[in-house]
This record gives sequence, C-alpha cells and structure tokens, in this order.
Amino acid sequence: MQRRLEGLFLAAFINRNFALMWWGQAISSIGDYAWDTALVLWIASYLAAGQSWAPLAVSGVVLAAALPQIVVGPIAGVFVDRWDKRRTMIIMAMLQAIVATMLVLAALNIRFPFVGSEQFQNFWRIVAVYIDVVALTIFAQFFIPAQFALIKDIVPEQKQDQALETSQAIQGLSIIIGPPVAAALVFGLGVAWALVLDACSFMIVLFAIFAIQAPPSAHSLAPGEAGHFSREFLDGLGYVINHRILRTILVAEVLTWLGFGALQSLGYFFITENLHAPASDYGLFGADFGVGAIVGALLVTFIGQRIGLDWLLWVSLITSGLFVILMSHVSNFPIALAAAFLFGVSTTAIIVTAGPLALHGTSREYVGRVMAVINPIGRLAALVSVVLAGYFVSTVLQGFHANLLGITFGPIDTVFTFMGLLAIAGGLYARISLRSIAEESLPAPAESDQDNVQGHVNQSQHAS
Repeated sequence: MQRRLEGLFLAAFINRNFALMWWGQAISSIGDYAWDTALVLWIASYLAAGQSWAPLAVSGVVLAAALPQIVVGPIAGVFVDRWDKRRTMIIMAMLQAIVATMLVLAALNIRFPFVGSEQFQNFWRIVAVYIDVVALTIFAQFFIPAQFALIKDIVPEQKQDQALETSQAIQGLSIIIGPPVAAALVFGLGVAWALVLDACSFMIVLFAIFAIQAPPSAHSLAPGEAGHFSREFLDGLGYVINHRILRTILVAEVLTWLGFGALQSLGYFFITENLHAPASDYGLFGADFGVGAIVGALLVTFIGQRIGLDWLLWVSLITSGLFVILMSHVSNFPIALAAAFLFGVSTTAIIVTAGPLALHGTSREYVGRVMAVINPIGRLAALVSVVLAGYFVSTVLQGFHANLLGITFGPIDTVFTFMGLLAIAGGLYARISLRSIAEESLPAPAESDQDNVQGHVNQSQHAS
C-alpha cells in the first residue's frame, strides 16, 4: 500500500524537488489571489469608501501591478540568466515576505504621526498599498523566470511538459479559493488577517525552496566575464524573434491577453447592459472562468501529449475566439455563462500549452530572457486592451448599433467580436507556423554574432 501511494505521488509530482516547488507555488498562488482581492476590498470598502475617486484608487492597484511587469520584466531576465536560479528565488521570496509583512502594519489602523484627518491617514495607506504592490511585482519579475528555469534543472527532460502543465493547473484552483477566502477574512476578521495570509505564503515558499536540492544552474556569462546588458538583452530578444516556436507563442500570448484584457475592462458592463443581469451576477462570471481555467489546465495535462501541444495551441486559439464571439451575441444569461466557461477552458489551454512549448524550445542559458520577453509583452497587450476597449466603447462606439446577417452589434459586443476574430486569425497563423514543429530545432546565432554569443555561454554548465 505504501509503495502504491509513493508511486501515485511520483506520478503526480515527478520527484521530491518538484513536489516541494509545486506545493510552495500552490500555497503562494492562493495567497496572491487572496492578496489581490483583499487590497481591492480594503480600498473600495474602507480607505476610499464614499469618495468620488474610489474607482480610480482601485484602478491604481492594477496599474501598480502592470507597469513593473512591462518595465522591469525585460531587465530582470538578463540578470536571471546570469545568476543561480535557486539562490535568486530564495532572495526574492525573502524580500517579498518582508515587504508583504510591512503592509500588514499599515492595516492595523495605527495612526501615522504628523498626519491630521482620517481621510489623509487613508490616503497614505493607499500610497503604501501602491508602493507595496510595485515592490512585490518587481521581485516577482526575478522569481518567476528563475522558477521556470529551475524546472529544467530539477525535472528530467521527458517530464518537463508534465511539470509545467501541473504547475499551471494551480492557477485555476487559486482563482476559486483565494478571493472567497480573502473576502471572508476582510469582512469577518479584518483586512490585516487577509494580508497576513499572503505574507505567510511567501515564508512557506521560502522554506520549500530552501529544501530543494538542485544542480548548478546554467549561466549566460562564463566565470570571470563582465556582463554587457544591452548585448545580452538583444541576444535574448533576437532569440525569440528568430525562433519559429517562440515567435508563434509570443503571438498567441499577445492575442490571448488582448481578449482577456477587453473582457476584464468591459465584463461588468456586458453583464448589466447586454445581458440585463443584476450587478451581483458579475461574481458568477469570475468563478465560472476560474472553473473553466481548471478544466483547461487539466485538459492540457491529460491530452496535450497525446494529441500534440502544437495542435492544441492553434485549436485553443480558434475556439477561444469563437467562444468569445458567441458569448458577446447572446442575451440569455445561462448561455453566456456557458460560453464564458468554455472561453476560460480555451484561453487557459493556450497559456498552459505555451509554457511547455517555450521551455522545450529554449536553451538553459536563455530561459530568463525568453520569459522576460514573452511575459511582459503579453501583459502590455492586456493593458493596451483594457485602455482601448474602454476608450472605444466610451467614445467612438458610443451609441453604435448595426445589423449584419441578422446579428445585432452594439458597442461592447463589437469590441468582443473584434477580439475574437483576432484570436481566430492567430490560431490560423499558429497552424501554419507550427506545421513542421517536429522538425524545429534551436536557432543558431547568425555567423556575425557567433563570437559574441559564444563568449556569453558557459559551455561547461550547459548540460543538465
């Protein structure tokens, strides 16, 4: 019986090192979603309650999390490739735990000295939230690529796809567990307890990484060699652009986040104006998408290797486009809910599929820079989508109504339809680009750059 349980454990978690990483990531992800929810509830329900600028204050949290991903992410990738991955994760988790704990102090209703009214007290607490979110996001830009690269060190190559798919499955579960737990803590025990939950999650991650035993990481610099940031960064950017698989993944990620950003920006108005449902039903769409995310991650885990990750990528792109178009043109709430669920399945399948494909196609000394190109550009696409969707619906498409082939188009469903068509076009592009994926090999540097790249790679540490 014990051997059977051990066999099931190894089948699910591959080995001890990955099991430690997985459980640490699971607890951290739940804490992160609880943290995000707690901050929004704290600002909207307490710090800015009743103020005309409350929506702007809540939007500031989103902006504080997005900008470091776009600005710091590409820079962090260069240094992650230089440094030891496990040590980088330990340092960043330690810094995150410290910063997260500092915000707990601001939530204990301790009055700031030399600050008069309660309104100004709350204003400085909001500023503290923004600073904290910026700092945590900056540290995450080093932690996440290092974690991605560490998988290459602690998981056998034939199991790396399974490792990434299993890791991504955590996100859907975290979306379902984290926000309700945070809401219960904020309104039941106080916001400080919700923030303590996330601070503790960083400590658990720290202990888990300490327990991992990993071989020496690959480095982009040979021992004793001086770094050259711009050259290393451009090497990483060129690596993505010249690699057919990575370039296709980049396009897929951008199109996915374009659609997801528009849905985030206009989801509330779609439910209340297009579906004529009460605002309270908005929460159902979030939970519905979270369940779809779990199903999408499990779908990739169980059938991805059987049917091919390349095939699953382009099919998921096309189906995500079809589902969002379907959702945008229905007026029945249950049908729209079903379409949103299927949209969650397909978009999560895109993201989960992209990870193993990117890891498989990336040399160890380039992993940090590859992730630092793909991830920030995807987040930038989401931010652009949020801004443009809100702008067009509020200005250019305001009052717009048209009829095409018996289908009625209004401002919101027009934006959703356009995003869906982009996803379908991206799926067709991925189908053509990845037609010969089995023949894809790692891109060799151009002859003119060969000497420069050779100097960056520590060949003695390139083998796993």
